[in-house]
Amino acid sequence: MTLYAVRRIEDVTVADIAEEASMTSAAVYYHYPSKEDVLIEGLRAFAEGMTGELADQMESVGERGGTLGEVVAAMVSWVEEHRSSALVWFVSSPGINESVEALRRETRLDMVDAFGGCIKTNGGANGVPRATVSAMAIVVLFEQASVSALTEDEVFSNLGPRRFASEVISLADLIAAGDRVG
Repeated sequence: MTLYAVRRIEDVTVADIAEEASMTSAAVYYHYPSKEDVLIEGLRAFAEGMTGELADQMESVGERGGTLGEVVAAMVSWVEEHRSSALVWFVSSPGINESVEALRRETRLDMVDAFGGCIKTNGGANGVPRATVSAMAIVVLFEQASVSALTEDEVFSNLGPRRFASEVISLADLIAAGDRVG
């Protein structure tokens, strides 16, 4: 994933992957039919780690009485801790091929289900459709906040890390509250 994070995906070769892994190209081909399969496996591992962390964060927020905004901020921090894989997931790989997009859709739906269940359980948005749409908005917020933090874009740079996290928390909590706001 480090190679895919620092080079264009198209420019990474099986020989590069083999060298990075201290293997021969033949050994890489023994385990993976192509460099795209190496990419998919790396992305799958990242997605599993991310959804596992989300489940842990959801459990933790339930135990300590935190907010979904705090979960989103913690997830963005987790993403930053897994920078190489996260850059590939959020920045380099979108649209690269149908297998990657299928994995991204599946992961996004898992996250929508997790956030939606939490919103419904905690009496947020009124009804299943609104809770689902609110959960979708939170996932989009998480994805965009992750891209901003990873690329240190203008929004992230202007706000600084602390204020950025604070604004993400506030917005996620507003989205989760649904009809309770206003």
